Amino acid sequence: LILIMRLIIKQLNGLFAILIVMALGASCAHLPSPGPAAATRLKNLFELCESDLEKAKKVIIERDLIKMLTHLQKMDRGGDKYYLLEREGITSMIKAVTEGVYSDFVLINREGTVIYTMKNDGIFARNVRTSLGKTALGLCYANRETKPFIASMASMPLYWDGYYIAVSSDVSAPGTMPGIFILMVDMEKVQRLVGEKSFIVGPLGTYEVAVDRNKIHTSFSDFDRIDLSVPVNDLTVHRFARSTGGSAEYRLFHYSNLRWVIITE
Repeated sequence: LILIMRLIIKQLNGLFAILIVMALGASCAHLPSPGPAAATRLKNLFELCESDLEKAKKVIIERDLIKMLTHLQKMDRGGDKYYLLEREGITSMIKAVTEGVYSDFVLINREGTVIYTMKNDGIFARNVRTSLGKTALGLCYANRETKPFIASMASMPLYWDGYYIAVSSDVSAPGTMPGIFILMVDMEKVQRLVGEKSFIVGPLGTYEVAVDRNKIHTSFSDFDRIDLSVPVNDLTVHRFARSTGGSAEYRLFHYSNLRWVIITE
């Protein structure tokens, strides 16, 4: 009887060991990674933004909104009296053709003046060449020939409470007044796509997306240990040695003008 009990205990111990190994394997399989899945999710996000930009631009052109809103602003000498009457209707028209959930819409005329926003009254009637020149909006205006142009709030997030990514494109068609249209994407959405264990560093080696918002705009100390010469379209996850010991994974991500390094420690 004693011998039988020992055999049973031995078998149970073996079973527990197998279960533990399986559990560890499952948990490791679900760890966030900067590999193809994260990059694909980011690519899908920006493709959706690009598609929504084109749909919104069609509405703006068909309604000649840039000309109308510029005229209303001049009538009110830079005020928002007439603009507020049109704002809700414009927002509804744009939301009706876009699929993504955005924090704000911004429309800027050819002079660089903000003539419409969905939410942010603080930037209305300001000019992106002067008072808003150091914001992502200023970068979008300066690079309006790039379609789409993506600015990840590399400058201080003036006039916004938080961090956002601006995705923009120029608006132009024969017989209409030109300008640019911008979608504002909450950085939290990007963070969710790459996972809480990952962060994103820009081409100058500073944090651009991170769970700890205090790191944004600060330098990533091991940036010089990353090999930026690896193929951009290479789906392989690369590794680099950390100065503090151990290693971390990374993958390059490019979309239009955007140059990111997705890192998981």
